[in-house]
Amino acid sequence: MPGLADVRVYLFTYRRNHLLPRALNSLLAQTHTNWICEVHNDDPADPFPRTLVAQANDPRLIYVPHERNLGPTENFNHAFRPVREPFVSLLEDDNWWEPGLLAALLEAIRPHPSINVAWANSHLWRETETRDWERAGTIWPVEGQEPVTIFHLPDPRQACRAVHSHGAMVLRVTPDTMIPSPRSMPIVVIEPVRERAYPGPLLLVREPLANFAITRESWRTDTADENMQLLVLLALTLMRRCPDTADFYSRMWAACSGSRGHSQRSLVVAGAMAGRFWRVLTSAAPGELAVVAAWAILNPRRFAKLFAARERFAEVFEFLQAADARVAAAS
Repeated sequence: MPGLADVRVYLFTYRRNHLLPRALNSLLAQTHTNWICEVHNDDPADPFPRTLVAQANDPRLIYVPHERNLGPTENFNHAFRPVREPFVSLLEDDNWWEPGLLAALLEAIRPHPSINVAWANSHLWRETETRDWERAGTIWPVEGQEPVTIFHLPDPRQACRAVHSHGAMVLRVTPDTMIPSPRSMPIVVIEPVRERAYPGPLLLVREPLANFAITRESWRTDTADENMQLLVLLALTLMRRCPDTADFYSRMWAACSGSRGHSQRSLVVAGAMAGRFWRVLTSAAPGELAVVAAWAILNPRRFAKLFAARERFAEVFEFLQAADARVAAAS
């Protein structure tokens, strides 16, 4: 009778047969070998993943075909259910791991029982028109940094994005972490929204041990207006639990720069909804506020829609509120 694995890996795939072997081979090459993996095929008509798993002939691999296409959010929910293993990990079909990823993450997180998420830095790779790959740096800087960074939450960056990367993590299995996402949750926010449900600090291994692919084709279908509404919810709920200090809000505003202005527009709306409007305004440079104001004047209907974010994405808002309540109770 085989012993209990240290980590249950979920490899999710959907019509990326030219990339799936690379992801699977990176798992099979892990120096830490005490894992079990469910390979989920979200295209019932595609026989390739089943054939690939059969050819690998590894008893640690479990092929899981879906009777219907679930879509990315419901697909990922398989990874957030209680299991016997102490940790779970996600591997998407377009990404791949360096051989030492699982070993390094498990070694880093085990001495910290209060930490539920550890993840590794990633190399960025951009797919070219010829389906070649070119390097595009790393997500986190490496030079001049300590090998491990612990992030104490809340973090200003959480107003507009995730701090961790779920495709390069190990997640501790607890009643608070194994909670499914609402089916209506757009996949574009699954990382930052779920991150808010994890009690305790986050741990980053600075060494790039994963590879994140920026592919030419994507399953993301969100529009700019939907994206801004979701960012409003992230910022609004963060403002309700973050320190009401000029320093925190200044770092929040700086963290949300870029994104074609989407994040900073959403911050202004969230500040008004949270009763932190003045704090947001005093955190921004006048020139940046002028850009936000000009957009609102030129797009009054789109700007007004941002104030309906709680109703438009009610289940996401409820998930965030419940997550904040659980985290507060666990603190």
